[in-house]
Amino acid sequence: MDIKEKHEKILYPTVRVRTTKAGGSGTVIYSKPKPDSDEEYETYVLTNHHVIAENIKVGKKWSTLLQREVQGDVLSDCDVEFFEFEYMSWEGGSRAVKGEIMCYDKDMDLGLLRLKTIKPAKYVAKLFPKGEHRKRLRRFQEVCAVGCGLGHPPIHTFGHLNGFDDIIDNYPYILSSAATIFGNSGGSLYLVETGEFIGVPARIAVTGIFGSDAITHMSFAIPVWTIYKFLDDQMFEFIYDPNYTSKDCEERRRQKRERDEKQMAIDVSRENGVHNPDVNK
Repeated sequence: MDIKEKHEKILYPTVRVRTTKAGGSGTVIYSKPKPDSDEEYETYVLTNHHVIAENIKVGKKWSTLLQREVQGDVLSDCDVEFFEFEYMSWEGGSRAVKGEIMCYDKDMDLGLLRLKTIKPAKYVAKLFPKGEHRKRLRRFQEVCAVGCGLGHPPIHTFGHLNGFDDIIDNYPYILSSAATIFGNSGGSLYLVETGEFIGVPARIAVTGIFGSDAITHMSFAIPVWTIYKFLDDQMFEFIYDPNYTSKDCEERRRQKRERDEKQMAIDVSRENGVHNPDVNK
């Protein structure tokens, strides 16, 4: 890639994500017209769960099926900040858009935001093809990590792939020598040769008696194959598969919520020894 392509494919899709008390980075991974519309767009940003965790609370809400209060997520919008550049590289300001938390997985440490705007995002990261990682990713390949380290506008660092088998909290991580620091979380790791998005920087190595000294020349990223599993599990396949639409996926998610709530009602009825014909319909 030439320098213009590096800006457009690697730097510009990066955003800063802010919550009520903290923040980090994010990457635009989808921005296309809504179904049945050519003018209104829907845009999604991928980030880490721990970046948006402050805006995820557990509260009580009323269930009409159970006829009682149940615990559920209370989600607050995040601020998603886009950066503008002049003469390709010179910072020219920023603009913020509200981002709605659509789904998350605490164990995978991933979260997905939908922007509350109908305007398109001009620059979108190109996802590494699903299922191709063993065939194409190798040690020594050059990578670039991008994120809003220490709250700064996007910073890029270069390094090389160093491994794919580190297991953290039961999930695999990519190890690279692309330096990252606090604030890079939720950003992106790219394969320099092609500009393809291969992971989300999520952890830095630490050392010292209290584990407080950051080793910034080593960093861990959630690999793209885990990202695909997350999108599949959460029924957001349309982000990478044109055979799905956002409307189709939304309907499938709605049906799953209804099935889960009905099963919960059946389980509660059985525990209480009560036969409730409504939940068996």
